[in-house]
Amino acid sequence: MDEFIQEGKYASHETLKGYAYSWQTLSLLMQEVITNGKYVPEFLPDENQPVLLVVVKEATVLKAKSLHSEAPEVLISIASHTGESVRDDDNGYYADYWRLAAGTIKLIDCAEDAVFWLPFTAVEAWEPYRFSGYGSPFDALSAPLPVFQHLAFALKPDQTSPDLGTTIYLKSTI
Repeated sequence: MDEFIQEGKYASHETLKGYAYSWQTLSLLMQEVITNGKYVPEFLPDENQPVLLVVVKEATVLKAKSLHSEAPEVLISIASHTGESVRDDDNGYYADYWRLAAGTIKLIDCAEDAVFWLPFTAVEAWEPYRFSGYGSPFDALSAPLPVFQHLAFALKPDQTSPDLGTTIYLKSTI
């Protein structure tokens, strides 16, 4: 019986360490998004220009007060603005249509969610990165820039650089 308890304890510790490292990475990433990101709806990228899109769902004061019981949902994606926006100043509704992958367009409410983007043009050179989190290690790309430095971009065999639909992972030391 003690053997099972010790095995469970070890597994729990390893999982919690993984969570702690991921949350630390996400915290650093969010601080850099605040400083370096372009805030939507104040700034929009050119239509169809690929950007790094960071969305924190339901970013409200009430949500911030309940972080002890419910973690925020964060979407980090390579996306492009479709050029279509909805702006209703009377009702405080601001939303934009974003292309997240070929054939996938999503309406994102930037009055309810915290929405930021960063240009890919700032990335002059991608650096190889060996992702070795839980699971099988794999080769990816990263960049030594704010926000990008915390992410690993997993390319498909036919890709040479990240684009719409590229899978993104948080880099964290486990």
